[in-house]
Amino acid sequence: MKGVLAAVVVALAAAAVLAPASGATNECHGIQACIRVAGPWVVVPAKGRAAYLLTCPGGRSVVGGLDAQATSRDVRISFEARLGAPVQPGVTTTRYALFRAVSISGRVEAFQPRLGCVPVQGWGGRSTVSAFVSPPGQSLEYRAHITILSPGSVGFAKVACQGREHLVGSWHALAFRTKLPPPLSNASRVEASAAVVGKQVVVSATASDGLSIDAHAIVQAGAECAP
Repeated sequence: MKGVLAAVVVALAAAAVLAPASGATNECHGIQACIRVAGPWVVVPAKGRAAYLLTCPGGRSVVGGLDAQATSRDVRISFEARLGAPVQPGVTTTRYALFRAVSISGRVEAFQPRLGCVPVQGWGGRSTVSAFVSPPGQSLEYRAHITILSPGSVGFAKVACQGREHLVGSWHALAFRTKLPPPLSNASRVEASAAVVGKQVVVSATASDGLSIDAHAIVQAGAECAP
């Protein structure tokens, strides 16, 4: 357990220390059984904030470590953790992580979120962390859906809270599925807007003909749901 706790503490610190795009990442540092998950390059506006939900694969693992790369050290990144003790995978984290970023450079930037996922087996029989209840009430659930954009296309992404959940917040993000940071001029070639209808978040996005097909653009719609 001490080893697991140490690994998570390292991961929490790593999420705030941004490596250059060409450098090694540390999402699996100190974790023996670890699945690396690299997210897309998420656009951070010159003014305002960006958010992106990245999920462990297969539904049978939880986040054990986090890291990120960015186009500038002026990008500041954090993630949403859960209340509980001790600080460890399955308590502080769940099967996904919601990253938040802001740029202090006054320019459009981008970041790539990364997860180190740990198989659920071996966590004392805990098969799911979604039912963990903190003293103030059950933790928020984050849900997301994406739409893929090509030059000159229009796309829609819809996501909704489930059952008796209450929609308490939303986000939408533009990202590029490339290994290296794409030219950020592509960010100005996509326009996206969001609307909330009941418990559903609907994002519409339009890509101009000038969008590079090599940018592999996506738009994510996200919902913050209170059980």
